[in-house]
Amino acid sequence: MNLTPGQTHEAYLGPSSGPIDIAAFLSAGHPGNTPEEIGTSGAPSQARGLQLSAREEWSTLDAAQQEAVQSECCVDDLRALLNDTMSNPRLMNHVTRTHDAFVQAIYETAEPTRRKRKRATFADPEDELPEVRALRLKHEAIALKCWPLTIHAASFIRPSKQSDHNTLVNVKTIGSGPTSEGQRDDALLFVTVYNRLSWGQKFLSRASQHVVLSSQTIGDFYEAIPCSSNERPLEVHDDSGDIIGYKSRQSDDMATDASTSGAMVCIENVLYGDGQDEHDYADKAMQLVQTLPENSRPHVSLGASMHDVKFASLTMRLHEPYWIVHAGKCEHWFIVSSIRLRHPSDPRSGYPLTTQITPALSEICRVCTKVPALFSVVGDMRFGESPFLICGPCWRWMGEPKDGSEVLVVPVPVHELGWSNTT
Repeated sequence: MNLTPGQTHEAYLGPSSGPIDIAAFLSAGHPGNTPEEIGTSGAPSQARGLQLSAREEWSTLDAAQQEAVQSECCVDDLRALLNDTMSNPRLMNHVTRTHDAFVQAIYETAEPTRRKRKRATFADPEDELPEVRALRLKHEAIALKCWPLTIHAASFIRPSKQSDHNTLVNVKTIGSGPTSEGQRDDALLFVTVYNRLSWGQKFLSRASQHVVLSSQTIGDFYEAIPCSSNERPLEVHDDSGDIIGYKSRQSDDMATDASTSGAMVCIENVLYGDGQDEHDYADKAMQLVQTLPENSRPHVSLGASMHDVKFASLTMRLHEPYWIVHAGKCEHWFIVSSIRLRHPSDPRSGYPLTTQITPALSEICRVCTKVPALFSVVGDMRFGESPFLICGPCWRWMGEPKDGSEVLVVPVPVHELGWSNTT
């Protein structure tokens, strides 16, 4: 399958940074520490020295000079204009349609063989509303040569992808998170989780983004990751133990099933199991490694339970993919994109935070081909294939087989547990 340059670039992770000792990073950011106390973290100490120097320079300015600098750097006028435009449906519609028309024209010019779409139509200037006309004239009067899009922009524009969307309308809080004053020296880790693409197992796609405190454990972060494996239907057994059906999973079932599904996280060649069993996934992985030929064994070691290991005790690299496996063979990768100290404006509680969840794609009913499938029907000869995906109305219209044959109706995950703003 051919990939556009943008898709090819985004399918790979890295390059990774050098090792970052999170404890040393926290020590470097503490006001009372000296470079000798920081140890080998010379770069953070230099950055902090520049920060202190800037603060000292700022304190030497009188009130009038400080006010003049703040006024020169203020962007309140731009922010007010942007907010006014976005809150006005007419103005926002004009801006969106104009931008889409420019992008479409660039695509058609750069790629003459591209299938042309219907061009957007605009109102006659004489019929424009006064507020729309004022905004259009203001944009046309911008003298910056870099303001209008040119043909060269085609190399840097790509269509929106599924991972660009977000199911959340607000930041989702998972836990309580430390709120005491002693946590002011805590650090925030910005983490992105990736899944394999269904159409290309060698490529990854962003699944969710989170913010974790360095004082929290790996287990706290793991429990915040939404995954379709958590919505697999539960088996219903009869008295003899045979499977007689399935039922949709409820939120109460997640906590019950979490302790038995198993999980393992690999960070810098150290395996951290969930510690729920005497031999968890990490122990079993080490046993599997020992069975490999010595010259092809990965250099991994066994760590403590993920619920006992805090991020502050780890050494990690930015943009380095780390591995998660759980629920049998469900795999994820995650990277730490940035680490910084907490700011007074950051949320005081609710960590880990979830800031983005990519909408999950649903299978379409194969009868009406219009709405998402609700059931997977197994063993029904009327459909010509098994299993067969079908929506609720179509299945009610078909009805149970009249020849007496037994079919198994399995509910399809609807991506509700973990995909909304509520836990």
